[in-house]
Formats: sequence, structure tokens, C-alpha cells
Amino acid sequence: MRVRGWTVEEERMQRFSRRRVLVGLAGTASAAILAACGSDSGGSTAPAAATTGSTATKAPVATGGATAAGGTSATTAPAAPAAASGAPAKKGGTIRAELDSDIANLDPMQSSLLVDRQVLYNLYDSLVTVDVNLKIVPSLALSWDTPDPKTYVFKLRTDVKFHDGTDFNADAVKFNIDRDLNDKLTKRKSELDTITSVDVVDPATVKFNLKAPFAPLLANLVDRAGMMVSPKAAMAGGVDFTRKPVGAGTGAFRFVEWVTSDHITLERNPSYWKKDSAGNTLPYLDKITYRPFPDETVALTNMKTGDADVSFIVPAKDYASVKSMSGGELILKETPGIGYSSIELNTQSEPFNKKELRQAVAEALDRDQVLKTVFFGVGQTSYGPVPPPSFAWDAGLKPYGGNVDKAKTYLMAGGKPGGFAFEMKIASNSPTTTQLAQLVKDQLAKAGIMMTITQLEFPKVVADQQSGMFQATLTGWSGRIDPDGNIYNQFHTGGSLNDPKYSSPQVDMLLDQARAEGDQAKRKDLYQQAQKLLVDDASFVFYRFPLSFLLTRPNVQGMTLYPDQIMRFEAASLK
Repeated sequence: MRVRGWTVEEERMQRFSRRRVLVGLAGTASAAILAACGSDSGGSTAPAAATTGSTATKAPVATGGATAAGGTSATTAPAAPAAASGAPAKKGGTIRAELDSDIANLDPMQSSLLVDRQVLYNLYDSLVTVDVNLKIVPSLALSWDTPDPKTYVFKLRTDVKFHDGTDFNADAVKFNIDRDLNDKLTKRKSELDTITSVDVVDPATVKFNLKAPFAPLLANLVDRAGMMVSPKAAMAGGVDFTRKPVGAGTGAFRFVEWVTSDHITLERNPSYWKKDSAGNTLPYLDKITYRPFPDETVALTNMKTGDADVSFIVPAKDYASVKSMSGGELILKETPGIGYSSIELNTQSEPFNKKELRQAVAEALDRDQVLKTVFFGVGQTSYGPVPPPSFAWDAGLKPYGGNVDKAKTYLMAGGKPGGFAFEMKIASNSPTTTQLAQLVKDQLAKAGIMMTITQLEFPKVVADQQSGMFQATLTGWSGRIDPDGNIYNQFHTGGSLNDPKYSSPQVDMLLDQARAEGDQAKRKDLYQQAQKLLVDDASFVFYRFPLSFLLTRPNVQGMTLYPDQIMRFEAASLK
């Protein structure tokens, strides 16, 4: 899977779905957003997010984010629950976790893949985080105040050290935000570029100065834009820092080694600042060993035989059987995710520099057949980047219907009445991805669109996509808690994740307005307008909203499923 924020769908296309979030926009007393599922501020209930055969599962309701004007969030970071009866969980042991591909980058500033995030979330802490309900809560920032719509003041923890022994403080925050904004290799710039400067007030206080109100700021700081790396480690690491972030984080685990295509090892941070609800030191585990398994069938076999302990990989073809054994040999947890699966079309090269030819592909795709045949009905068909649980969901958006005759009218309008040919690059070693690409090829051929499938190693697909050396790829996005995170970087002109180089002044205007707007109803309207336009332009051809899974062996305790698919190990233990 690939992400520049997104993910190339290496085996299963990412799962996700977003939930409602209220991220307060200071000074305007505006209600904001936190995308979590359930009721929004007006009390309406979000529609069901995804089907899993005949069942549907909802993620918990998010209740809020930052406070309104002048308010300070004084909530403390949630403690991990203690083991039954308050006794500490068993300490020690190595947990074996599965990844769906090898990672690519361990620098939060440069990372662009979901698979990276699986490791990053256990190496680094961010300024703010989310609880299981996707409510924004404190982390390295104890609280925040918004004295006016363009100022955020964060009070920081004073009991945290990086893995290299240096202090986490306001200077470190300024270093990280400046680096995310200004480094030539940054992938975070468009997530933070409303920030004009960062002031160090004192070692425990930092002030963000914005050029305009920015509703998604806290939501963006939950992920890699808010992850703090040690300034000393980053500067000492040089070009090797992406592969060897020694001493770099403040998270529950610290980096040991990464052997390409074989394993990544993290070990317990003995000085971790978090404790469980009974006051016991976290984490409980000694080590985490991650291993990549691009073939999802092999990944599931490893779980069944006890060669792996935890995974987020559940092949759609095996979903029903895995669900039936849950509670025994394996334990399955599921919830709507927060993203989408799509086909990405390069708008800067032929044939997809013509809108009508992109629309022909979008119309020729039979999404219902894809969901039924490839994914066994697990998930939900999609037509855009905003999933059903989000406050910005547009239930009436269905511009393409898999109609061959209509697809041919687009071909005619694009000057290719007899059809055309193109190449789709996909990651190798995934039976599901191969099956999906073959079905898409067969569907498009009915309209006269001839697709060649080229299978490459995953890193090569990612490199070609990021450099613009592609016509089409299968892409997934793991999703973010604010609609901005599912749209802006991918579709705004110059967005750091906009590999197809899509550009629409009207879409840019609407997305910029939505970022600065504090009223949720107005933001909904802006996002729905933008979504209609970008879906019509078809630089991405959306087809599925996946689910988020957590699959464990019975000996694994203390792990909680989040809609973002991330396996969090700070409170995990082994029986």
C-alpha cells in the first residue's frame, strides 16, 4: 500500500472511514470538527459506514477536540487500562506483528506510507493524539489555548525525554515544525503551511502563529505532522536518519534495527512517560518484531499457525471464516475505517491529460462487481474521498454507474471513439491486487479501453508514482479524522500528496475556504462542492471504503482497535 499520505494498495486496499470530529476554531466560538462516527453537533446520526457481508460495525462517537475561543483543553492524556483487578499486566516478551509490505521511511517528516505509520506510532509521540473514540486528547502537549483565531498556545509536558536522553521542550517543538515546513524533503508542508512562525515562550510553552484560521490544525497534529523527533538525533542521523532513527523518538518503544524486506525490531523504552490507570509503568513488552507479508494469504496462515501474534491483515475471501473462529483460535475486531480505495490517473501525461478519457475509465468501472467479486462484499462502494460516517458525507453522490454505453460517449468526447490503451502499475506479490487489476482490465475492455498490467516491486511502484512516472496505479488512503486530511494534500494544487498534479482553481478555493471556516455546516457544504468537482474531474477513480481490522492470537492482551488501522502496542502484553 502506498501513501504519500496515501497508500498504494499493495494487497488489500486500505481500510478506513472517518468519524465526526469537533476541532474548535478559536476566537470565533465556532464549532469545529473532529471526524468520528455517530452524531454531529446538530444531533443527526451518520449513516452506517460499511457492510461486512450482512453485518455492519460502527466506530465510537467522537465528542470533541479543541475548545472554543479562549478556552483551554485541560484533559489529560488517557491512561491505558490496568489488567483485571488492577494488577499489572505481565511484563516482558516479544510480540510478532505483521505488516502488509516492507516499510519505506522512519522519518515522520518524509514518510508517505500507511505501513510506515504502523511503526512510527510506536516510536514517536505526537503533540496531540486521539482516544478510541477519535476524540482529540493531549499527548506531549498537556493543553492548548486559542486566544484568537490565528494563535494556538500549547503547554507541554516537562517530564519527557527523547530516546537519546535529550529533553523534549518548546525548542524541540519549534525545530520539528520548522523542519516540517521548510526542509526540501518534507511531505508535511501542506498539512501545516498555515503556520507562519513558531515562538518559544518558555521551555514548557510554545505558540503557533497562523496566517489565517485553520480548522484542521489539531487533527493534523495527531499524525506525522505532530510527531516529535529529537533535534540532536535528526541532525546527527543525516541521510541515514530515514532508516536508522536511533534515539529519535519519545514513544513507548525505541529503534533497534531494520533489515530490508525481513524485519524491523523495536525495544522497550525504559523511561517512557505514560503509565496505566493503576500507575504501572508502560510499556509491558520487551520488544516488537515486525515482518512484512505482501501475500495476505501467507499472513493469515502465519496467524493461524502461531508464527505471528498480531495483524491488521484479513483477506476478504477469508473474512467469514476468520469471523466464525473469533474468540477461539484467533480474535477478530473490526470497525469502519477512515479512508478510501481508488485508481489514480496521471493528469500530466497522455492519455489521462484529457478529462473525458479519465471520465471514461470512471464510468466503465463496475464498482458493485468489484466489491462482490474481489472483496466478497466486505466494505462499501465509494465514489469520492469522504466516507459515510463523516459529517461531510454526500449520500447522493453517484456520478458514475458502470455503464459501457455512457463510457463510450466520454471516449467520443475525448477524441478516442475507438478507445485507447494505457498501462497500470501495481505492486507484485499480492493475489488480491492482481485479481483486482485483472477485473478492472476486463471491465474497461468492454468499452474499448485496453489496459496493460505491469507488476513491480512495491518500492518501485511508490518511486514511480511520486516522480510522476506512471499512467495509472491502484491507490489507497488510510484516512484522517478531518475531511481536509482526505482531500487537501491529494487534490489541492501543489499538495504534497498530489502525484497526478491535479489542479483546479475552483477546488483550491473551496478547500482553502473549508480550512478557514469554523462552522461545521458551512464546512460540509464547501467539502461537498469540492468533492463533486474533483470526482467529476476523475484524477482519482474511487471504488471502495474498506474496514479496519485487528487480528490477534488469544495470548495477546491490551490492544484496542482504532478506525485508522494502526496497531498500538504501548499497553499490549502477552499471557
